[in-house]
Amino acid sequence: MRKIRSNSIEQTTPFLRWVSEGQIEEIHFATLEVLERTGVVVDHPEALQLLKDAGCIVNEHRVRIPSWLVEECLRLAPRKIVVANRKGQRVMPLEKNRTYFGTGSDLPFTVDLETGKRRRSTKRDVELACRVMDYLPNYDFVMSYAIASDTSSKVSDLHQLEAMVTNTVKPMIVTAHDEINMRAQLEMAALVAGGREELRKNPFMILYSEPISPLTHTNDGVGKMFACFEYGVPVVYTPGILSGATTPVTKAGTIVLMNAEALAGVVMAQLKQKGAPIIIGGGATPMDMRTTATLYGSPETMMNYAIMTQLSQFYGIPNFTEAGCVNAPIPDAQAGMEAGNGILMAQLMGANLVHDVGYLEGGKTGSLTFLTMCNDYIDNARYMGRGTRIDEETMAVDVIDEVGPGGNYVSHEHTYKNFREEIWTSKQFNTSFWEVWEEQGSKSMEARAEELAKHIVATHNSELLDDTIQQGLNEIIAETDQKKASTRRKNKEA
Repeated sequence: MRKIRSNSIEQTTPFLRWVSEGQIEEIHFATLEVLERTGVVVDHPEALQLLKDAGCIVNEHRVRIPSWLVEECLRLAPRKIVVANRKGQRVMPLEKNRTYFGTGSDLPFTVDLETGKRRRSTKRDVELACRVMDYLPNYDFVMSYAIASDTSSKVSDLHQLEAMVTNTVKPMIVTAHDEINMRAQLEMAALVAGGREELRKNPFMILYSEPISPLTHTNDGVGKMFACFEYGVPVVYTPGILSGATTPVTKAGTIVLMNAEALAGVVMAQLKQKGAPIIIGGGATPMDMRTTATLYGSPETMMNYAIMTQLSQFYGIPNFTEAGCVNAPIPDAQAGMEAGNGILMAQLMGANLVHDVGYLEGGKTGSLTFLTMCNDYIDNARYMGRGTRIDEETMAVDVIDEVGPGGNYVSHEHTYKNFREEIWTSKQFNTSFWEVWEEQGSKSMEARAEELAKHIVATHNSELLDDTIQQGLNEIIAETDQKKASTRRKNKEA
């Protein structure tokens, strides 16, 4: 089976604008009012001092941020952030209307590829997911997908990073338990990159950190972000909410509160370091009032993301959003609709980092089969996102005249020259007649995707790390594990 070459990511004009420019400005001014009147809670000492020195009203941990300071920090935030792959190649420029797709992280359960049974995720699942994403061309970055639950819980995030860098060369987004583990991951990344300065020049890793809704910025959340800026590593600092639970139930109210949390992050980032590479956005999911489930695949979620993407473009700051994550527990028709709709919307609205692709069961379960199916959904969305080419060649007036009434175009050179570009061809969808489909085994798309996933797992390996680097990664993990165990003992004795 031939490996398909990766797509080049084109910068295009998005087709989708959900609200008017005037409404985006209304949301912006409402956000400024929330930050100035209500304010936020900040539990990080350095950030509190920076905010106070910059002119904020600080009462213990409550911080009210003046509008002028928000506007000033928005001007300082970079409009373009370039992310490299593991080899230092600058492959992912985050700028307006460039859309990249990847998975999410930390799924507690996995559908076993061999048995089809749902079980607890392990480090091996992280390795296999990264190997599949390394192979499939429409995944531009990776997150861990699974939790390494069979490793030490104190450093499972470090094990996940080790599994990621070992099994893919693609850019990656990581999570970290706390600032201590974040600094350990930064040392691991510097080791892989060839040194701290090489990592700063060509960062291949992004941190995902977040405030706690509503309007609370934790010591660890901010601390992890500040640590990354010391290494020149970009940070996704975005809220993850439940509309109706941690934000107002209205879509507009949800967006205002999330935007206030994100812009407070921008302010702290720029006060820490001018031009700090920060990415905004967030997980804007409502809560099902019947079951309390997180509605990843709902229409409201994608409507929220469309507006949040417009906001990030209004500010000129790269954004982080979601698509391809579904509430269906298995890769069925519901999953296909939820994933396909979200992925297409993300592409058409020009979002930047689109994560959580391949999530089942509202972000609890992973499936390599579904991950493989989503590769084709992304390919379809990208094809539509390129738009229709209108020029002399494609309007084909001369060709129409040559063929004339009653003729056919099958044998014409113009058809041979253009059909591959003008007609999308799926790698997994069935487009054969019934009889041919039966001759080929009457397989569903899910069955074909499962076969492909098994083939990738059995045959594909990423470019291996040097043994010295691999040993160094393991040493950092062991040292951090011992350090945390020692700290825990001391705390108990105290």
